Amino acid sequence: MFKRISLLPVISLILSGCATTTEPPVRAWLSEQKAYAEIKQGHLAQAEVDLKSALRDNPTDPTILNNMAFIQFKNGDFKKAIGYLEQARALKSNDNDEPFILNEARILISAHHYRKALTLLSLIEPRTKWPHGYRKMLAKALIHNEKNAKALAFSLKSMMKPGC
Repeated sequence: MFKRISLLPVISLILSGCATTTEPPVRAWLSEQKAYAEIKQGHLAQAEVDLKSALRDNPTDPTILNNMAFIQFKNGDFKKAIGYLEQARALKSNDNDEPFILNEARILISAHHYRKALTLLSLIEPRTKWPHGYRKMLAKALIHNEKNAKALAFSLKSMMKPGC
């Protein structure tokens, strides 16, 4: 019977021997993978250290910035989290920035900045295809901005089956 092993020691072993001999994008990827494993285990402080290392090697990777935003959000620093997401969004083209917009809107809503969240979500509204969860988040932001009728319309549309 096989024993289950943690990937964290394996990644650490790889990083310790390879990090000094690899190119910056590879080091960044390795650090990011290690950080992701640490996030899953709840070790946010160590994950933050590894993500900072990844950012030094690859400061323009939106995924690393998104993960840094998650850690800052979990630590209660909404301002830093939003800053990381704004950087990530600036690096993506208009049709690929939706995950970062949604994450930033979630943070704004949880911090009770409903007007800012609504403004941000309005960037997605004119697009032909909306990401999963967009209507619900938009409805919540609309309700908190006293636009109940529009929120109801979005909520009803999301409940209707295609073709109805």
